[in-house]
Amino acid sequence: MGTATRLRLPRSPFFDAVRKSGLLPPDDLVAFITQNEVDDTTFHDPIKLAALLVRKKFLTKFQAMHLLKGKTQGFILDRYKIQNGIRQDRVGMVFLALDRDSGKQVALKVLPTDRTSDNTILSAFIKEVRTAAQVDHRNVARVLDLGYSSGTHFVVSEYVAAPTLDKALAENGPLAPDRAAQIVAQVALALRHAHERQLYHRDIKPANIAVAPDGHVKLLDLGLTHMLENPWKHVTKRIKTTEYAEEIDHVAPEQAWGNEPDGRSDLYSLGSTLYALLTGRSPFPGLATEKMAERQVKDIPNPCDINPKVPRQLGELVVKLGAREPARRFQSASELLVALQPWLPIADWVTFAASLPAEKPAAPPQRLTDIAPAARKRSFWSRLFGRR
Repeated sequence: MGTATRLRLPRSPFFDAVRKSGLLPPDDLVAFITQNEVDDTTFHDPIKLAALLVRKKFLTKFQAMHLLKGKTQGFILDRYKIQNGIRQDRVGMVFLALDRDSGKQVALKVLPTDRTSDNTILSAFIKEVRTAAQVDHRNVARVLDLGYSSGTHFVVSEYVAAPTLDKALAENGPLAPDRAAQIVAQVALALRHAHERQLYHRDIKPANIAVAPDGHVKLLDLGLTHMLENPWKHVTKRIKTTEYAEEIDHVAPEQAWGNEPDGRSDLYSLGSTLYALLTGRSPFPGLATEKMAERQVKDIPNPCDINPKVPRQLGELVVKLGAREPARRFQSASELLVALQPWLPIADWVTFAASLPAEKPAAPPQRLTDIAPAARKRSFWSRLFGRR
């Protein structure tokens, strides 16, 4: 017999809301009462009671704030308990949740009802999520579960606590060229792995790339973007909103018209992201319509024009990634990795070389300033493997 059945719980509006939400089982509610000497004034003051529950770690601040607003539903989805909000993106709201079976924190994305109500869209999305769940790569946040509870469709992924690049850019400005190239190379590794499985991201951008303090990169939302709508659909309603302009900052030209993307579309978005990492700004500033119109007629500009510290070869690499016609871009993530190798640490050369196709790749351009004069006549691959 549980403790709750032996002790009658006191009543107060906020306590009743907590009980109704399902966030705390009856025994936890009893434990809170018995472990804390709560006077009547505190118990019947919603704000004081909420603050105490948060301080004692029975509730999170996110949960308490929503309960204070009168929200009592939606905190529990199947075996997952919503703990906090992470972000709102073009697909849906992403929450930090607790998997009550494993005790681990996860990222839970709630899908929009207007999209899930279309069986064609939902079926295609489920198929892609199942494919993404098979991806096990160190640079990809894994898809863990797909669920439906209380009328809500949701997807559960690995929670990555590291900050995303949009936050890093906002706080610290552009990255050093080598650092930016090394991050993009790790994303390219993840994309190569995904593209081999005919899985395309469709929404590569700084907000979907997390970087840990040790430099380890995780690509977020792989397989979770099939529900993205054509960027033009809401442009007339949201033409002047900064948020919408930021959402479509890195979308490939062919995606803006609703065409089915391929791996080269992801590479365009990665090039647009690299431009932002090197310059701290969007390649096409302005309102949503301006951004989409510009990229239809122009390649992504050379970041050297904004940041003279960017090496010429790296600037040219960005331009090739950002060609408006897919045929003029890098044709695969493997090809991009070869081109990026001059900006990678020596320790990564063999790792990246091992990840490439079996055929010997063409030698990428050298950074002559980083090579001793006596070694400049030797090829990149000769220097890498010690051959003359």
